[in-house]
Amino acid sequence: MEPSPSHPLQPILDQIPYQSGRSFVHQIESDQWKDLGVRKQDQLLIEFRPLKEGDLALILHHGQAILTRYRHLPQATFTPPAPLEPIPKDDAVLQGVVTCLVRTM
Repeated sequence: MEPSPSHPLQPILDQIPYQSGRSFVHQIESDQWKDLGVRKQDQLLIEFRPLKEGDLALILHHGQAILTRYRHLPQATFTPPAPLEPIPKDDAVLQGVVTCLVRTM
């Protein structure tokens, strides 16, 4: 059996050192985030940095990790895919901001 080809960015991701609180790779295990353009088996490079309008962000809400889109106006909220309701910024713990999506073909 032939080894499956890896994504061109995989060697770069493999070199990123794990730094708690700074950056990490998050593996997507389901298709529940397809409304945000993320599919099962995608890998996300997540860094902890200040939020900007439209950022894709991983948050903790009531102990559950949720991938969301950050919206600043009219109020700072995290918007998960439907049917979940927007979550106020002060009701979530920011885990990090998605800075790179790696999709293995």
